[in-house]
Amino acid sequence: MNKTKKLTQGAMMIAIVGALILLDRLLANWFDTIIVLLAPVVIIMYSAMYSPKDGFFVSLGILFVAFLFGNTDLIYMIFIPVGVVNAMAYSIAVSKNASRRTVLLVSIISYVFGEIIATFVIYPLMGIPLLTQIAEMKEMLGQMGTYKALFDQIGVNLDKIFMIAIAISTILTGVMEGVLIHLLAIFLLKRFKIKNLGNINIWEMKPNKILSYVCFISLFSLFLKADMIGETLYYTLVSITLVAAIILIYYGYIFLILYGRLVIKKNIAPITVLLCFFFPPLLFSLVFLGFLYGSGPLRTFLENKVNNIQQ
Repeated sequence: MNKTKKLTQGAMMIAIVGALILLDRLLANWFDTIIVLLAPVVIIMYSAMYSPKDGFFVSLGILFVAFLFGNTDLIYMIFIPVGVVNAMAYSIAVSKNASRRTVLLVSIISYVFGEIIATFVIYPLMGIPLLTQIAEMKEMLGQMGTYKALFDQIGVNLDKIFMIAIAISTILTGVMEGVLIHLLAIFLLKRFKIKNLGNINIWEMKPNKILSYVCFISLFSLFLKADMIGETLYYTLVSITLVAAIILIYYGYIFLILYGRLVIKKNIAPITVLLCFFFPPLLFSLVFLGFLYGSGPLRTFLENKVNNIQQ
């Protein structure tokens, strides 16, 4: 009876993913990203209910329906397999009772590796070389005259800048996907009473002060020019600066979440990110907030608020 139940549940999960892919195709890929995130979580949940070995067979079924119904869509042909690899690595780590930090690290590494393979190997093989991606980015930048003039004034090689941007965004996308899968898995495994991997508490995610200062100081490398320090060192500093800015933006976003919840009792973070999307210069404000939060002043401000609430 248990074996029949196991097979039935596995078949139902595969059928649900297949039905969603078909529906997504009918709706012109309206929610393909959601399916790509759902597929590995389904495998993780099934593996936690039974075993990673059982989850492997569900993975094969999901790959089959993705290739069968995905109609050679790149997002299904590439990122469903990446999600399957992530789910199996994640499930094995959970079955070994690895720490939550280790499980998160496994999730991130598997997705980063998948994103790198997809961007630098699979995309070029499927007719989307990096030079084409760079040309599209340059065309978009050309439509934003102010930013193009700024880059021209600095005197940077746009091809190299965009190559660096693609490499960094590929890695950070993998990190983001790994973290998102981890958060979804924790929530759903606990919600369906399958396995308790603990709780996620944003307040406990304290920033690193030294990292915040290093990131902020590295931003000043934007005032340098390639002919002053040499191209190799210059573009190395540019890469570090891009990563530093993203880290400070992340700290700034965390501060807005906590400030909204603890001080004004409203969720202002999504609205702020939306405004930054429409008005990119606002990102500099988010970077500065991130530095103040990471270096201490705004974190201390929030801690005082929490202490006053507890009293």
